[in-house]
Amino acid sequence: MARHRLILALVLAAVGCTSTAARNDEASSRHPSFATTTTIERQLSIDAETTAAVTPSTTALIGPASTRPDESPEVVELPGGIDDSLLGLHGQIRATAFGPNGDYGWGLSYYSGIWGHFNGRPPAEVLSVNGTSLIPDNWRYSQTLCPEGTSARASLSGHGPSYREVFQAIDGAVGYWPQTRFPSSQPKFRMSGNTDCYTTNTSNPGWVWKSDNEVIPGLIQLSNRVLVPPDGITFEATDGELLGTAWMALPLSQPYERSGVVVGDKSWTLFLEAANFRGPVAYWAPETWSRVTVNHPPAHLRGLDHREIDTEYRLFASHLNTPSLSAVVEGRDWSRIPELRFPVDSEGRTVFHQDVTFYGRDAVYDQVVAAVSGAPLPAAFDRSASIHAPLQTHRWELQHGELPVVGLEKFVQLEDWDTADKEGWAWGLQWLEQPGVFPSYFRREGSEWLAVNRSDSPSEMTSPDLVFPGAIRRSGYAPPLADGPAPRVQQALLNDGSVVRYTWYRFVEQPAVVALDLDDAQKAVLQSLVEQIHRQWGPNTIFMMPPSEGDLASIQTEVLVVPPTGAEVGWVPVVISQTAAE
Repeated sequence: MARHRLILALVLAAVGCTSTAARNDEASSRHPSFATTTTIERQLSIDAETTAAVTPSTTALIGPASTRPDESPEVVELPGGIDDSLLGLHGQIRATAFGPNGDYGWGLSYYSGIWGHFNGRPPAEVLSVNGTSLIPDNWRYSQTLCPEGTSARASLSGHGPSYREVFQAIDGAVGYWPQTRFPSSQPKFRMSGNTDCYTTNTSNPGWVWKSDNEVIPGLIQLSNRVLVPPDGITFEATDGELLGTAWMALPLSQPYERSGVVVGDKSWTLFLEAANFRGPVAYWAPETWSRVTVNHPPAHLRGLDHREIDTEYRLFASHLNTPSLSAVVEGRDWSRIPELRFPVDSEGRTVFHQDVTFYGRDAVYDQVVAAVSGAPLPAAFDRSASIHAPLQTHRWELQHGELPVVGLEKFVQLEDWDTADKEGWAWGLQWLEQPGVFPSYFRREGSEWLAVNRSDSPSEMTSPDLVFPGAIRRSGYAPPLADGPAPRVQQALLNDGSVVRYTWYRFVEQPAVVALDLDDAQKAVLQSLVEQIHRQWGPNTIFMMPPSEGDLASIQTEVLVVPPTGAEVGWVPVVISQTAAE
C-alpha cells in the first residue's frame, strides 16, 4: 500500500485567554496569555490509498495548496507632528464567575457574544479577544508542579512555590489576533492550551506537533461535520449573536502507564452550540497533560488528565490591545485609537458572556462510561447535574501606554445583570453616550489618560487624514510534500479570503492519534466509541441549555461538511493547508 508523509515546518501562533495571574506577571519575558510565535516541525503520515477510497470520484485536487508570500505592510503617510505607537489602549475588562461548592468540576459551559468591530480588515496589531481559561483543581496543593527547565519556572517565579495557576490550562476564545494570517472584519474562534508550564505550543486538531524530535500530544479531531481551520473557525456575519462553548470531561480512553507515569482518563472535549451546528468538535488527548509530569513526581496525577477543573472562581475577560496615534497640541498630549464598534440591544447593553454553568460527573461523563459497555449515549447534558455560576464585574483595568485610563464611565459602564431566576446572568457594557462606539480620543491629565469626546479633541486628532494601517494577509499554512503520492483532497472557500484543503481519515488513523502509539486494543475501543458518537450525536443534538436571552450565531456554511459515502461514521476531516484564495 503506497504511503507518503507530509513534513510541516510552520510558524503557528497558539493563542487564547489564560490565567489572569500569568497575564499580569510583568517579570515574564514571554507573554503567557497569548503565546509567542514558535517554529515547530510536525510530521503527518497519510495513507494515500485509503484516503482515496473514501473521497468522491469528482475530487480532482491533490495534496496541500501552495502558499503565497506575505503581503507588504501598508504604508500610511501621517501629517507632521503625529506619532504612531503599537502600545495604545490595552488591558482587560473582566468579570468573575463564582463557582459552586461540591463536585462540579467535570465541565463548564457559557455563551459568548460575537460581533465585528470593523467594517473591513482590522488595523494592524489589534487584539480583541473574549474568553476564559480552565485549570486543574490543585487548590491548597503546595508542592512544585512545574519542573525545572520549563518557562514558568524560569520567568513566572511569582507563582511559586506550587505554580498551580500556570501549570496547565485549556483556552478557547472568539476574537481578533495580531498573529492571524487571514485578517477579516469578522472575529474567529480559536482553541489552544498551556500543556506544560508555557514551554511548548500546540493548537490545531489532527496534526502531529514536534519539538526537538519529541512528539507533543495535543488536540484530536472528533467531529465528522465541522472543519477546524488553523486560523480559526469562521462565522456568518454577526452582530451580537451568541456562540455556546462547553469543555466537558469525557472518558474516551482508560488509564494506562506511559513513560513511567499513569495517563488519566479525562479527555477534555470542546462542544460548540451554534444555530447550524451543535456537538463535540475536538478533544485534548490525556497524554497531552501527563507529558510534563514525567520524571517530576510532585506533578504525578495532578494534570488535567486526572483532575477536575478549578471551580472556585473563573475569570471571564475581554482582552484589548490597540495601536494609537498621538500629538502635542498647544502644550497638551492627545491620543487616538481605532474606532471600536459594539452591538447594542434594546436595553443599551453589549453582552460579553452569559449563562455560565458548571457540571458534575453525572452530567455526561458517567453516561459515556456506560456507553463503552453498550448503553446509548445521553441525548443532552443532564441538567440535574449542573449549576449556574453568577457573574460579577470588576473595575476598569485599561491602560494607555504605561498610564491608567480614566473617565470611561462617562460613556460606558461595566455591568452584570440578573434575570428573574438567575443572579449574575450576564456581564458586559452598559452604554450611556454614543451607544456602541467605544471612546477613541484621550487627553493626558498628569499621570492619567482621560477619555474625551471627539468634539472636545483638537482638529489635528480628528482629521480624516489620520488612518491606521490595515492588518496584512500572510503566507498561510501549508506543508511541503515528500516521500510518495499526495492524498486526494477537498477544499472550502472561507469568508476571510482563504481556502482550506482537507482530507478524510479513519478516526484512529489521523496523525494526532497515530503519534500516540496506542496498542491495538486501545485503538479498537476508541474507534468503536467514536463510531457510536457519530451515529448517536448528530450535528443538531442540543447539549447545552438554550441561552436565557439572545439568538445563536451561525458558523460559516462552508466550514460545515458531510462525510463522503462509505465514511459516514468513524472518519474525520483534517485540514492539511490554509492558503490565500486565488
